[in-house]
Amino acid sequence: MLDPGFSTTRAGFAGEDTPKSLIPTYYGKYSSDGQSKLVFGDDIFVTPRPGLSIHNPMSRDGIVEDWDMAEKVWEYAFISRLTGPKPGNPLQNGLNDVPEGELSTEMEGVETEEKLLADSPLLMSEPGWNPTKSREKTIELAMEKWGTPAFYLARNGVLSA
Repeated sequence: MLDPGFSTTRAGFAGEDTPKSLIPTYYGKYSSDGQSKLVFGDDIFVTPRPGLSIHNPMSRDGIVEDWDMAEKVWEYAFISRLTGPKPGNPLQNGLNDVPEGELSTEMEGVETEEKLLADSPLLMSEPGWNPTKSREKTIELAMEKWGTPAFYLARNGVLSA
């Protein structure tokens, strides 16, 4: 379940009383060593950083304005408190320090990037006045980028009732 809002984004598992992930929808941008860095979650307000600017990817009425950042905030809500980071490639974790030509890689044609929600269906809320283009973009994001096997986009009013 994902319930994005203007001030907070809530994510959790069906059947539980409260969402496990309750994070601010805001994100922070700052520069460090000449590179632009992003900060998500409660860390924005807790850890002071010089030159930090705080932004929100959603408008006050709950419509997404910045899709790239909204996607990153939502993924942070899933990864930080629900699923945890996926394990990396064991060939690159420092334990297999073998010269380059000696290590066989038999699975070269297999897709190495696992989708975020490949094994979890997703119910997501949206405001009742959400435009059709935003609905299409949300569905595209959930099905193609996150790889969820089942997806339902429900209106806030219906879910409240």
